[in-house]
Amino acid sequence: MTQEKINELYDKLLRSAGVCIDTRSLIKNSIFFSLKGENFNGNNYALDAIKNGASFSVVDDKKLTDKSDKFIYVEDVLVALQELAKVHRKRLDIPVVGITGSNGKTTTKNLIEVALKSKYNVYATKGNLNNHIGVPLSVLEINNAHEIAVIEMGASFVGEIGLLCEIAKPTLGIITNISNAHIKGFKNFEGVVRGKSELFDFLLKNEGNVFINNNDRVLKNFSKRFSDPIEVHGEKSIVKTKLIQSEPSIKFSIEKGIEYSVNLFGDYNYENIVMAISVAKFLGVREESSCQGISNFIPSDNRSEKLFINTNCIVMDAYNANPTSMKKAINSIVQFSNKKKIMVLGDMNELGDSSAQEHQKIGKIISKLNVDGCYFIGKKMKDAHLLNKNSFWFDTRKELKEALLSIKIEDSDILIKGSRSLELEKLLPVI
Repeated sequence: MTQEKINELYDKLLRSAGVCIDTRSLIKNSIFFSLKGENFNGNNYALDAIKNGASFSVVDDKKLTDKSDKFIYVEDVLVALQELAKVHRKRLDIPVVGITGSNGKTTTKNLIEVALKSKYNVYATKGNLNNHIGVPLSVLEINNAHEIAVIEMGASFVGEIGLLCEIAKPTLGIITNISNAHIKGFKNFEGVVRGKSELFDFLLKNEGNVFINNNDRVLKNFSKRFSDPIEVHGEKSIVKTKLIQSEPSIKFSIEKGIEYSVNLFGDYNYENIVMAISVAKFLGVREESSCQGISNFIPSDNRSEKLFINTNCIVMDAYNANPTSMKKAINSIVQFSNKKKIMVLGDMNELGDSSAQEHQKIGKIISKLNVDGCYFIGKKMKDAHLLNKNSFWFDTRKELKEALLSIKIEDSDILIKGSRSLELEKLLPVI
């Protein structure tokens, strides 16, 4: 695709209401991009988009070119979207914070956003739009009123973060941590390290600023690659905070002795908080202002949400799950209070050849804890159940739901955690 064609498309974009990839949420006068996926072909909806008010539809099916004079043909719609975002990014002269990591990306992104908002007009990735489609869509939403952008980057294989960096062009960045999450596409742990560190590679090459979570043993070694890395913890850190408690909610203090409470739990979320305060301070936000914003943060979207229903405290953490986040959540919940402990744990996906072993480890961990009820769900979690004689296993969410209807759960701390595909939040009405 020629640069001239991309520039022509960008000129049309500037006169439009933005980009759309779903006719169900189409805004009048937007440009519809006919993206393709495993189970859909956006070209089939290109004409509907025009009928519903789109100014143009970008298509990559030559058979459609004579169907409407509002169709713009390109060789590959996805590539066109990405190239369009690159053109837009070049016209933005603002700091862009890039975030990746195995765990805590979205929470850290949200915390950085609220920390910065006391001083700046901030654009931050919406929801989980952090892949090869989501990042260009996010970049294209940044406008001239925004003073800082916070862009989350996810990856399923080596090379993907590098691609996303070329689109978003971060000027500073942080890797939250590196673990064996979603290892399947990376083949092994070394592949995960190589893939995630592409953010640091980009920043090193382009003289960007790097924040190092030096509590992470893998990331700590990356400090040696940079002449002036910003360490998040320890004597060299730019903020000095102290953790007072991590369960059932986080309390911490800053150097001036002011204490703050946050609607999050776990020492791992405290790390995310310190990262957010560090980035905000580097960008000129006073610690008191960023900490106040963070203390007002309320988790949502089934990510570490605490729900108090009758006599129970339910932790809904059903957006995603991997071995590290699963273990940390379990260890946090058992420290919440003197209430009974109930675990509802679902499959952890994208673990490749290590899947059975990692699920078995979860079964062993639970067997050594004094929990009052453990319910495993999903084919993969059967491996965990086989190593925990006191647990129950259900193949599907429907089967577990029926079983829970006959059980009265009260005075309990309940953890509900599993991969997104299980939609474990749908268990909430019966619990």
